[in-house]
Amino acid sequence: EHGEELPRANVQIRWDGPERMDAFGKKTGDGDERLRVGAVKVFVDGGFTGPSAYTIDSYRSEPGFRGSLALPEEELRMTIQQAHQMGWQMGFHAIGDAAIQLTVDYFVEALEASPRENHRHYLNHFTVRPPPEVMELMGEHNILITQQPNFTYTLEGRYVEYLEEEHAAYNNPLRSPMDHDVFVALSSDILPIGPMVGIYAAVTRKGESGTVYAPGERLTMEEAVRGYTRNGAYITFEEDIKGTLEPGKLADMIVLSDDLLTIDPERILDIVIEKTIVGGRVVFER
Repeated sequence: EHGEELPRANVQIRWDGPERMDAFGKKTGDGDERLRVGAVKVFVDGGFTGPSAYTIDSYRSEPGFRGSLALPEEELRMTIQQAHQMGWQMGFHAIGDAAIQLTVDYFVEALEASPRENHRHYLNHFTVRPPPEVMELMGEHNILITQQPNFTYTLEGRYVEYLEEEHAAYNNPLRSPMDHDVFVALSSDILPIGPMVGIYAAVTRKGESGTVYAPGERLTMEEAVRGYTRNGAYITFEEDIKGTLEPGKLADMIVLSDDLLTIDPERILDIVIEKTIVGGRVVFER
C-alpha cells in the first residue's frame, strides 16, 4: 500500500545494445499506471553545464570549438536503426543544433526504411534552435520535442557567455517548432525547481536577469499549461488515462494559490501549491 504514496513514473531506459535490450524483455509501454517502461534514451551530445553541446557554429567563448558528440556518428546511426526496428520509442538527449540535425536525419532515415505509425520518437531539450529545414523534417515525420523552458531562466548566464547572440536569444525555442507543426511537450528536467519557473519563462521568455529572449518564442498561458499536462501524457502514450481532468482518468491534480489563467505573468513565481492529489487521495496539504 506504500506504493500509493509514490509518484507515478514512466522511466526512460538507457540503450545498452540489442542483446542486453532483448534480455531485458520489456518494451516501451510495458508496466502499469504507477510504473511504466518509457522510451529508450541516448545522449547524443553534452550540454551547457560546460560548453559541450554539439553546435553548427563555434562557441563565442571558444572560437573554433563546437562541442562534441557523445558517441561516434556511425554508432548513433546504428543505435537508431536497431532501437527503431526493435519497436522501441526513442527519446534522445540532443541540445546543440548540430546534434539535433544529425539525430533528425538518422530518425528520418530509420522511419523511411521502416515506416511506423504513431512512433512518437522525440528529442529531449532541443536547446539551440536548428535551421528551419530541420524543424520542417520533424513536422513531416512526427518527431516530437520535450522542452524545458525553465532553462531560459536558470541557464541564461551560460547561454550568453557561450553562444553567439542570435543562438543565445533563441535558446530553448517554443513557438518556432510549433509553427513547423512539431508537437512540443514541456517539462522541468533535473533542476530542483517546480514547473512554475518553466511556465513563467514560457510565457515571458525572461531570464533570471529580466532580459527577454526572442519574444516571438513566447507561448500563451493555455499553451504553457497544456504543454506541462496533456502534452506530457501524450509523449508517454498515456493521454487516455492522464494529462487532463476528465471522468474516468486518474485523479492526479494540484490546487494552486492563484488562477494561472488570470494572474499577471510577473506573479507566476509567487504561486504556491495548496494541495497535491494523487489517484483521488490528498497526499499534501499546505
